[in-house]
Amino acid sequence: MKRFIQGLMLIILVLTSFLPISLTGFAQEKELSVAIVIPINHPSLDEIASGIVAGLEEAGYVEGENLKLTIQNAQSDMSMLSTIADSVVEEDPDLIFAIATPAAQALQQRTQDIPIILAGVSDPVGAGLVDHLEKPGGNITGVSDVAPLDKQFDVIEEFLPEIKTIGMIYTNSEDNSKFEVDQAKEIAEARGIQVEVTSITTALDMQLIAQELAPKVDAVFVPTDNNIASAFETLVTQTDNYQIPIFPTVEAMVSTGGVASIGISQKGIGEQAAQMGLEVLKTGTPETTPIQQAEKTKGVYSSETASYLDLNIPERIQKEFTDVSKEE
Repeated sequence: MKRFIQGLMLIILVLTSFLPISLTGFAQEKELSVAIVIPINHPSLDEIASGIVAGLEEAGYVEGENLKLTIQNAQSDMSMLSTIADSVVEEDPDLIFAIATPAAQALQQRTQDIPIILAGVSDPVGAGLVDHLEKPGGNITGVSDVAPLDKQFDVIEEFLPEIKTIGMIYTNSEDNSKFEVDQAKEIAEARGIQVEVTSITTALDMQLIAQELAPKVDAVFVPTDNNIASAFETLVTQTDNYQIPIFPTVEAMVSTGGVASIGISQKGIGEQAAQMGLEVLKTGTPETTPIQQAEKTKGVYSSETASYLDLNIPERIQKEFTDVSKEE
C-alpha cells in the first residue's frame, strides 16, 4: 500500500511538472484583442500607430494570426471621437492605445476597467489622465512625448544666431500643447529671446492668427498639437510670405515646410507603448506602472526649405541630422 501511494504521488508530480508549460503555451496561442484610437489624420500620429503595430509584431502578435486589431480615426471630428470611444469600449478589447490627449480623455470617460495605454501625451497629469507620473492610480499609463526643448532651442539659435523674437502657437483646448509652450517660453526667455504667444480654437483659425503673428517674429516654434498639425500647411503658407522659418517639435512637420527639429521619434513612441501595454497585461497593474518618457529622439532638417528661406545650414546639423529632402 505504501509503495502504491508513493507511486501515485510520483505520477502526480510528473504530470504537474508539465502544467506550467502547457498553460504558457495556451497563453501564447490566445488571440490578443487591441484597439488603437486616433483623433485626427496626420502623418505623425499615423507613425505612432505604425510603431504600436510594429511593437506588437516584434513581440509575436500578428494581425490575422493571433491579433485582433481595430484602428479608428475620428478625422478631427470630436463628436465622431465620442462615438468611436463608445464603440471601442463596448467591444471590450484586452488593451486600448490612445494616441494623443483628446483620444485618451474620451476613453477615460467611458471605462475604468480596460487598460488604456497613452502614446503621445505630453502632460498626462495636467490633462487629468493620471494622478502622478510614478503611480498613475487608475487604468491609464503609457508613454509621454515631452520634446527635448533645450536641444530644440540650440538648433534654432544655430540657424538664427541673431534671433530676437520667436512666435509660438498652440490650441487653447489642448492641455499638452499649452504645457509644451509654457516650457518653451521659459527656455526662450532664459536665452534672452522675446516671445509672442498666440492660440487657436480650431484649425480654421490658423490663417488669421498666422497672418497676425508672422510679421512680428523672426521664427515660429510649433509644439505637439493636433489642430496645428492639421492646419500646418496654412501656417507654412502665411510664414513663407514673410520668409519666416518654422521649427516644429514633430519631425513629420519638417517634411511639410518646417526647417529643422530634434524631437521624439513618433514610431519609437508607438513601439515603446506596445511594450508597455504587453507588460501591463502581464502584471494587471496599470495603476502602479509609471508613465515612461519617450526614449528615441531624432534630428531632422530640410535643405529644400532652408534654401527657399535663404538660411545657411549649420555644419553640425548637416553631419548629425537627417535631411528629409533627400528621403523624399
